[in-house]
Amino acid sequence: EDTLEIEYFESVLPPQRMTTLPHEDWVSSISCRISQHFLTGSYDGHIRLFDYAQQLVRDVPAHQAPITSVCVVPSFGSTDESVVIASTSHDLTASLTRISLLPDASPSSQTLASLHLHTSPLSSISSDHTGSHLLTASWDHLIGFWDTTIPAQDEVEPTSDLASSSERKKRRKIASEADQGHAKRKAPTTVLKSHTARVSKADFAPGSIERAYSCGFDSTVRTWDVESGVCMDTI
Repeated sequence: EDTLEIEYFESVLPPQRMTTLPHEDWVSSISCRISQHFLTGSYDGHIRLFDYAQQLVRDVPAHQAPITSVCVVPSFGSTDESVVIASTSHDLTASLTRISLLPDASPSSQTLASLHLHTSPLSSISSDHTGSHLLTASWDHLIGFWDTTIPAQDEVEPTSDLASSSERKKRRKIASEADQGHAKRKAPTTVLKSHTARVSKADFAPGSIERAYSCGFDSTVRTWDVESGVCMDTI
């Protein structure tokens, strides 16, 4: 005689498609740090804000290239009516963007500053718990440490090989008129150098703005004193 073992599994119907969220390309990042909303970053260069009913609240064209990471900057400039979002992109910059939560706000969004350091696509951005500082990680092996204050004037000059001296002088001449309207170009407070390959993520230690951790394609995890820029430990 042969013994036949029979095992029963509960029948489960396949999932049904309920709705479609409007993205033109890959969704690379999501944040749920805004009350009653969630935020996405996409390879189409847009930041999108949805409510919990999955209705699109805001569609912000934040970058000219794929967005790789988004995060909410707590406290800094954020109110019940608006939030400040930090984002990174393949366009070699990070951005600080204020997004209104009011349905009929005009303008619905404003780019406050662009962060300039990296020479390769950025992979991540994170904020400390107070919203006073940011960390960016990039394929250029570098980590940028930034404050979130918006400068009165650009800290980094626009670079263009095609720009003549007279054109640069003209830009400086009209800068005072444009200062109120354009996003300021920020420079980092400190640059953290130790990784020998792409840095995939950098983040602050919980409750701290002085210590951070990073990981990269060099198969290491590193501990940082961010204010001095010193790598304290490598795993």
